[in-house]
Amino acid sequence: MPYSDGPLAPEYVFFLPAAGRCVTAGADEHQIELSQIPLPIDRREMGDEDPSDKQIGVSLYNYLRRFPDCPRCVEYARLLQEAFPYYLTDIGSQIIMLEAKDVDAPYVRRKINYLKILVLLNPENPQLLQKLGIAFFELGMIYVELINVRREFSHAITYLQRALKIVPQETTTLNVLGQLSFIMGDYPAVLRYWQGVVDLIPECEAREQLSQKLERLTAGEHPPAPLINDLESIGIATEHFAAKEYAAASEIMDRLEEEGIISQELPSPEFYYFIALCREKCTETAAAFEAYNKALGIDAGHQASIEAIERITA
Repeated sequence: MPYSDGPLAPEYVFFLPAAGRCVTAGADEHQIELSQIPLPIDRREMGDEDPSDKQIGVSLYNYLRRFPDCPRCVEYARLLQEAFPYYLTDIGSQIIMLEAKDVDAPYVRRKINYLKILVLLNPENPQLLQKLGIAFFELGMIYVELINVRREFSHAITYLQRALKIVPQETTTLNVLGQLSFIMGDYPAVLRYWQGVVDLIPECEAREQLSQKLERLTAGEHPPAPLINDLESIGIATEHFAAKEYAAASEIMDRLEEEGIISQELPSPEFYYFIALCREKCTETAAAFEAYNKALGIDAGHQASIEAIERITA
């Protein structure tokens, strides 16, 4: 029977199973009794009769990977695990596939949703929590997502700290938390996390570089303001650019380049590539060419900059 409360998307309707309603699961075709909770069913799958087992499974899987934080998400995930376990296998395959792709916001968001489903079923799994935290860190650092960088970093820190409570000496988790804290301007936390890494890893070049950073931070040598402020400024510039307000975007990026803090502390070809795009849109071709070359100076294989130079010199 339909359920009166609405789901999170209009193409779905909630279905309340009748008492004793079961679905058939597994090669042995054993019966799993459905809990008395509303289940999301795609309206396009609904007929005049109650949905079939297949319709329930497909709709539940699609709904949960779209809304992994929805009400009753834990119950939905457990039902998938018990009655439709092949969808969890698909989630694992999807995560592996997405990790092989270039870092792009839609792909990272999809990976985050898949990981959230697995975390619902394994809330104390440090590897999953770490993966989820790093994915939010990656998402926050994508230029088109920088307007939301504080929100994504907050999620990243939450999941990484949960992972660290379970495995306190995991160097990757400590290192990423140190990077996040550095960008956020929490330098006491940076010292704590990165010192943990230095204490745990053997002598190597990475350890020496991290030790040098710790020495500078201990001496008070750090950016005059949290780097996240500059990242948010870039986010504002990307919104101006998307609205075709190229002069406003270029003004922000020119200021950040002149200050030289973000380019020194977080060198990235994307920084100069975006500067060049803004200048090109403002018909400052020579200045755009210079910025594209600066991007290639950081990454000689930055394909977007190579193609841009070919375009403006054609």
